[in-house]
Amino acid sequence: MNPPDNSVPTPTRPSPPNSGIVAGGRRGPIAFMAANPIAANLLMGFLLFMGLISAIGLPQEFLPEASLDRIQVVVPYPGAAPQEVEESIVRKIEEQIQSVEGLKRTESSAAEGLGSVITEFRQGTNMSRALADVKAQVDRILTFPAGAERAEVREVTSRQSIFRLIVYGSASERAIKELTYRIEDGILALPEVSYAEISGVRNYEISIEVPLDRLRALGLTLEDVAFAVRQGSLELSAGKISTGEEEIRVRTLGQNYEQFDFEDIIVVTRADGTAVRLGQIATVRDAFADSDLLARFNGQPAARIDVFRTAGEDVLDIAQAVRAYIDAEVVASLPEGVGVQIWRDDSVDLRGRVGLLIENAMLGLLLVFLALALFLQIRLAMWVAVGLAVAFAGTFLVMQLLGISISMFSLMAMVLALGIVVDDAIVVGENIYAEREKGTQGLAAAVRGTQRIAGPVIFSVLTTVTAFSVLLTVPGPIGKIGLSIPIVVIAVLMLSLLESLLVLPNHLAHLPAPREPRWRPGRAVRQAQEAVNRLLRRIVDGPLDRALRFATAAPAVVLAAVAALMLISMTIVATGLVRYEFLPQIEGDIVSANIEMPVGTPSERTADVAAQLEAAGQRVLEALGRDSEPLPADVSVTVGQAAQLFDPLGGDAVELPRGHIGSVEFKLPALSQRDFTSTEFQNLWREETGTLPEVRSLAFSAGALGLGLPVHLELSHPDPDRLARIADEVVAGLESMGGVYDVRTNHDEGVRELQLDLKPAARTLDLTLDHFARQVRAAFFGTEALRVQRGREEMRVYVRLPEEERDSPADIEDYLVRTPQGGEVPLGQVAHVALARSPTTIHRLDERRVITVTASVDNAVVTGQAVNSNLERNLLARLGEDHPGFTYAYGGEQRQQREVNAALPRSVFFAFLVMYVLMAIPFGSYAQPLIVMTAIPLGLVGALAGHLILGLSLGFSSIQGLIGVSGVVVNDSLMMIKFINRSRERGLTPREAVIAGAKARFRAILLTSVTTFLGVAPLMLETSVQTQHLVPLATSVGFGVVVATALLMLVVPALVMLQFNLQSWRKKRTA
Repeated sequence: MNPPDNSVPTPTRPSPPNSGIVAGGRRGPIAFMAANPIAANLLMGFLLFMGLISAIGLPQEFLPEASLDRIQVVVPYPGAAPQEVEESIVRKIEEQIQSVEGLKRTESSAAEGLGSVITEFRQGTNMSRALADVKAQVDRILTFPAGAERAEVREVTSRQSIFRLIVYGSASERAIKELTYRIEDGILALPEVSYAEISGVRNYEISIEVPLDRLRALGLTLEDVAFAVRQGSLELSAGKISTGEEEIRVRTLGQNYEQFDFEDIIVVTRADGTAVRLGQIATVRDAFADSDLLARFNGQPAARIDVFRTAGEDVLDIAQAVRAYIDAEVVASLPEGVGVQIWRDDSVDLRGRVGLLIENAMLGLLLVFLALALFLQIRLAMWVAVGLAVAFAGTFLVMQLLGISISMFSLMAMVLALGIVVDDAIVVGENIYAEREKGTQGLAAAVRGTQRIAGPVIFSVLTTVTAFSVLLTVPGPIGKIGLSIPIVVIAVLMLSLLESLLVLPNHLAHLPAPREPRWRPGRAVRQAQEAVNRLLRRIVDGPLDRALRFATAAPAVVLAAVAALMLISMTIVATGLVRYEFLPQIEGDIVSANIEMPVGTPSERTADVAAQLEAAGQRVLEALGRDSEPLPADVSVTVGQAAQLFDPLGGDAVELPRGHIGSVEFKLPALSQRDFTSTEFQNLWREETGTLPEVRSLAFSAGALGLGLPVHLELSHPDPDRLARIADEVVAGLESMGGVYDVRTNHDEGVRELQLDLKPAARTLDLTLDHFARQVRAAFFGTEALRVQRGREEMRVYVRLPEEERDSPADIEDYLVRTPQGGEVPLGQVAHVALARSPTTIHRLDERRVITVTASVDNAVVTGQAVNSNLERNLLARLGEDHPGFTYAYGGEQRQQREVNAALPRSVFFAFLVMYVLMAIPFGSYAQPLIVMTAIPLGLVGALAGHLILGLSLGFSSIQGLIGVSGVVVNDSLMMIKFINRSRERGLTPREAVIAGAKARFRAILLTSVTTFLGVAPLMLETSVQTQHLVPLATSVGFGVVVATALLMLVVPALVMLQFNLQSWRKKRTA
């Protein structure tokens, strides 16, 4: 017998309320978080707080900077002709880098004095390694010409100028340039700015011009003078001496920097000991390089400063700092007659576009909340809306961790997610709401309702994530720049799932029982809710019940009708009622026109034509002005360079100034100050300009971005002459098409060239080709004596003949060539002089010469896709037959579109395969996932209808919206089939189970569709030009979900009924 236990019993801690639900068998993270409000609130608070902190610190930019999988090699070769650059620079680089791993394509150009090779690598290539490999291969080239400069190798990214300041006035060119340098130094000293550069100015150059008669009198050559300049201008360290107490450096000083320094250099000493100085025999000009570059702003000389954003920097911070510096330090110190003007500030456009998106998002969120409040209890709707805020706040944290900025693409993703992310919260909330209606209260209802639906919700979200993962595989620059869209949407979806399963149940577990509101607004809301519930019950028991009974009784009829509807929808695109425009133009406030004159046209003549073009634009502004006053607009005119838009689809164009090209740019007032768009001004400007004499091509643009032209063909043939004729035929074919304008080609008749070929008589004088060529180059181009670092610019010193002795063809033939024996002979006696034509620029693609033909289209008349298809079927096919060896490739927008179209089917197939697996697991069926996937195309019907109603073109953003719609359709279909299966498990007949399951899910499906539509409705109906490129995306989501919801309520039951009928038939046949 055991002794009695006299110990004092240990007191037990009372169990927390509702803890029995966990101890009673319902375990796991959902039950734990539902029973633990501290854990749930800490998780919510962490995401909200860290998300807010992250959002404040995220950099903002118009477009995200990204690597474009391209590397550019640039080699300057001053004075060399394009053919020489092609043979001695470009082809050697092309051949040397062919062994670099991952190389996909090479685009090269050989212009006067410059060779450029852009290499494109396959997606997924390690660009740091590729850059190192290309550098190593280029460094191995030891046979570049002696006059070629060091190769520059760099990676091409989507970095763009975000701020441009123009310095202009009546001061001299030198004064404008020096002032621009000082302002740039001040900008670079700002902690917010790390990179800026000056453009529109000529380089400094010292030109030493020695007349031929003075050279002959002294028995000198230009090379002799250059040698004397090099010998008389240097600074050289001579080491150091040690005195025992200190070390003293020794340095020889004699570097010349200014004009008078060079004039004092001794060139030669006569026999009598007198020194002949450079200033006695030559004119030393400390001026600017002989360049065709000319920049004007509002009619006055100008220079430009571009400020760039680099990784991690914020556009708004940079612009604010630069503006503050200009206002505080620059404006007050400007000389008389000189001014500064902000030409472009991306922060203004960014604020406007971001503000519009945020306004639309907030309005959409408000509409979503109102819809939730009508369908659900107010507090339930409030917690669902809070869940949205938690998911988006957490997404900002993810963006910071992944280095994603706030840009047009990331904000676009958030607007897209706003329409679809509420689905899982509604499903969970609805299920908990249903459990409470069955009599289960408090924590038990929250846990049971969530756990019963957790599996399908998780798999439905994963299927949506899989659908958006397709966008992760989009190739090319547009895929790189748009990478933030799928990442942000996936982050929002996953965080919303986390909040719905771990935080929302805890909040809903503590909702008090519904009671009659005491205040009038509360009673009004309750009455509205009851009215909506009565309406839903009437719809469910009336029209929906009849429709479902028809669909289950005649599923083949329903499916045939929907298939016919799909075919009709496809004809909308096939017949052109809805046009396809891959990348819509994003408008800006700057409208530009690029001029190209015949090659060889003097820059002065090009400037005259630019003035005519400017005058035409001013007349348009006068006509558009309010109250008979012309609208204020700044005008920038450049001769020697074309206006360049940031083009993420292309590489950086590197060309030296050419006098036959130019540009005119109008900066229009802000959109709020005018009642016309940039495109409308562009069209009126083109019409007012008409045909300008002598102009070879004239192209207008109103886009904020250059995303490639819709027509861009790269033609190739082994015979250059035949290639030129082919290009002319393609140009003529494009010009004959309606809706096609600004047809251009980079092929021209070439510049006139004097070609020198040594005669046999030169050999009798021991005159070698090298000796001859160097003398001619020194006389007419100049021989580089040395380079001097003056200030921040490296200045070149050239020795050459005076301009009046080298400005006519006769000067070539009369030039006296020095022989090795010291004699002189006219050039015409030792060389043949022939006048020919030489190309200004040679373009190459994958080691073949190409000619590029481009054109713009009026999408109201014809699309780029239609123009390219027409060319391919007719003209290009015939040219291939007529000219064996002829090949062509697409560039620009069309090339990007074709790469995307080729890659997406593979990605979509793989995504469908993953989605099938994800749905087959919860269904435990091979057939039912196919039913869900069959419903995915239903969104296309609504999307096309929406585009047709709103008069929109179908584009890449529309496809992104359709992916979002597919996620909603999959979720709704998956949940409907899950409820049908549960009804079948309860013993209902197949038909009644289908009807009951569909009716049970109707409320949640309708609520999801309504909230999705309302979430994007403000953006879909936005009329601002700044957001028009996003309207197709919102239209695809909004209309696609509405129509898809209506159709899937019939299609899914019909397909499930067919499945049950097939199973029944098989059982009967087996029996």
